[in-house]
Amino acid sequence: MHLDTLDLNLLVALEALMRLRSVTAAAQEMHITQSAMSSALRRARAHFGDEILYYDGRAMVPTAFGQRLGERIPEMIGQLRTLSRMRPTDSLEALRRQFTLIASDYVSAVFISALSRRLSRLAPNVTLSVVPFTQEAIARFQRGVIDFLIAPDFALMTDYEARPLFRDVFRCVLWRDNPALPHAFTPEAYFAAPQVITNFFLENGNSHFERWLYGLGHPVRVAAALPSFVLLPHYVSGTGNVATIHKRLEPHFAGMEELVFVDPPVTIPPLQEYLVTTAKHHHDLEAQMLEDVMVAVAQEMDSPRADRASGGRVAAPGR
Repeated sequence: MHLDTLDLNLLVALEALMRLRSVTAAAQEMHITQSAMSSALRRARAHFGDEILYYDGRAMVPTAFGQRLGERIPEMIGQLRTLSRMRPTDSLEALRRQFTLIASDYVSAVFISALSRRLSRLAPNVTLSVVPFTQEAIARFQRGVIDFLIAPDFALMTDYEARPLFRDVFRCVLWRDNPALPHAFTPEAYFAAPQVITNFFLENGNSHFERWLYGLGHPVRVAAALPSFVLLPHYVSGTGNVATIHKRLEPHFAGMEELVFVDPPVTIPPLQEYLVTTAKHHHDLEAQMLEDVMVAVAQEMDSPRADRASGGRVAAPGR
């Protein structure tokens, strides 16, 4: 398609080139030949009257104009893709699309799995693609390539709309034969125990719990730091380690009879997860329909009835 002599497909090629800074890598991503990608860059240079990208001896670097262009192209492509998908329907059942979300493995386990079950009935042709928190994923979200971000308050970004989804509290996981059970699990014993924590190697790597823990100023003895919430209980059995996990995760480990789950002996601030969207969301009616389903699923998770149902699957504390 051409608009004022500009082949709009060149914008897609430029977005890939700006992001990857490599003709070879951009060509591979778009499944075209390297010569075809080089040709697209030449045509873009001719249209805009600027070199846009040049080699500095090591990598491709944008010109000043190319930098300005690169800041606008991702949002424009997102809007064009949304426009191309528009159909005269507001039915989830008729929707055929893949949505991409950034979420932790915890959110994937307790929320997106429930969302997927709901969509299997309401929108059987919708696909959910979940990607972990990485710098690249955050950058793609900011450019409008990724549809949703689900994150706690400390990870929220300015200039984006954040809608509360669901809350959670915390439970401690210990080995059934841990000497701190059943009566000696005091605050002193809790802080002195080797901790199994998370570290996601993004910014300072700390989740909601670790930020609270380190913020207290207590010395923290770390037995293991893992890039996953659902792995934490697996590092407790046969040790004096303590893992502090989200309560909604607890039913996932009910079959691990060597573990017990108890309330923390200290007050840990509850976690609030948010659904975050960019400006392009206001132009994406399909994503707005999915957002409504996401909020409904989250509200059901926070209902007293859901809490009781979850509680029935929780392993009882004690020896």
